[in-house]
Amino acid sequence: MNLSCPRCNSESTQKLSLVMAQGGMMEKGAKFGAAYMLNIVLPLFTVIFAIMFGFVFGMFSSIMGLLAFAGTLFAGFTLRGWLKGKAKSKYADLPSQMRQDGYQCSRCENLFIPA
Repeated sequence: MNLSCPRCNSESTQKLSLVMAQGGMMEKGAKFGAAYMLNIVLPLFTVIFAIMFGFVFGMFSSIMGLLAFAGTLFAGFTLRGWLKGKAKSKYADLPSQMRQDGYQCSRCENLFIPA
């Protein structure tokens, strides 16, 4: 079986499952911190700020208060979705066949399944 990269013909390739497992404690800690912040802290602060803005703008008009509340909620949860997409691993969307049998080139980072 030829394990050289089909794009750059480099012999420096590594099994993809090993590449994904090499993330050390720093990477795993960062993922845990990002998941904690994105799933607990950001929604909590979003709801608190939405209530505050809704109350402040509700003193002028109840419709303005409702719009401020809904807009703040929408903005906070849209921000959460955007940040969650940025914190996701680059290997998260790979098919299971590629995760099991795939290789990554250390030179050009090409992902391939050897023929």
